[in-house]
Amino acid sequence: MIEIIVRFIPEIMIVVFGIVILLQILYYITIFSRFSFHKQKLIEKKENPFVSIVIVAKNDAHNLIKTLPEILSQEYPYFEVVVVNDNSKDETQQMVKDFQYRFSNIKLVDLESSVTNIKGKKFPLALGIKAASYEHILLTDADCFPASTQWLRMMASHFNENTKIVLGFNSISNKIGFFNALIRFDKLHQAIQYFSYCLAKIPYMGVGQNLAYTKSIFFNNRGFASQNHLRFGDDDLFINQVASRTNCSIEYRKEAHTISRPNRNFNNWFLLKIFRSRTRRLYTKADRFLLNFYHFLMTFSYISLGFALFVTFHNLTYLSVVISVLVIKYTIQYICFGYAALKLNEKKLIPHILIFDIIFSALNPIVYIASRFKER
Repeated sequence: MIEIIVRFIPEIMIVVFGIVILLQILYYITIFSRFSFHKQKLIEKKENPFVSIVIVAKNDAHNLIKTLPEILSQEYPYFEVVVVNDNSKDETQQMVKDFQYRFSNIKLVDLESSVTNIKGKKFPLALGIKAASYEHILLTDADCFPASTQWLRMMASHFNENTKIVLGFNSISNKIGFFNALIRFDKLHQAIQYFSYCLAKIPYMGVGQNLAYTKSIFFNNRGFASQNHLRFGDDDLFINQVASRTNCSIEYRKEAHTISRPNRNFNNWFLLKIFRSRTRRLYTKADRFLLNFYHFLMTFSYISLGFALFVTFHNLTYLSVVISVLVIKYTIQYICFGYAALKLNEKKLIPHILIFDIIFSALNPIVYIASRFKER
């Protein structure tokens, strides 16, 4: 039996490699292509909903002085900006008060001495949502600025009788350097997934830098009560909990993006990915399986490729089969990711899809293992 297996090792490795690549291609075609070839509908509304933009700020005076003017200048008839000062030690409080003298639609929620065991920004964010005057809530961060004056209008246009959640895209400022390209691709790859899954009627997450939902859906589901023990989860876990097949929509036009400053520290970025990996363990079983299996396929495809190349190196026919399968895989991947990158205004990343696919195939298992050992 062992001799037979050894004899057919090249054929076995080709079959294994082929199955792995086929499964990846199924992800690209059946899920990711939904976003790649999606056409954003232009929504014209006679009546615009009143919107409260909620921002949590902690020692963010240097950010707010740049971003608040951009947010307050949105071309939208009815909105307010709620800034929650989360025990800041800098001039955040005074900065917001200065803006209040010039703008009547800005509200300050001050947490100067609040004591809570809730980690992260869930507690101040929940207070900001509670203090909001309007039913429709749009979230962003203090260091994010909208890509245009149409951001609020485009995000709010999706709200209707059925749609209670709107998923937006947050990009990273385009700077020179490999690390900047790496984290931008990470954002792109993440967006391809959560937009595609939403279009497939299985929404599982959003990003808190550009996310909208109704006040009712927040409080009817007890807000962040089920996740207050976690540092993260105010965006992805909450959406994983409340999003359904019918209540979620996406907005990805470049005018509706928000833009964040790039994280210049690899360690901080890597730590954030560890926390995100940990919170993903609390997703629904179906979502966990689909996401984890996709990441497994990313890594195992290169492992099986290495073995397949090794055992077929001296057989030109078998080697050509392996290379042909690989070319088909990359062609489909480039088409799906390339069209998505164009949609999300990241066309400069398209030539580097292959190298980043290899990097994250190696990085994802490290993040997963680290998330298992890192103290909660």
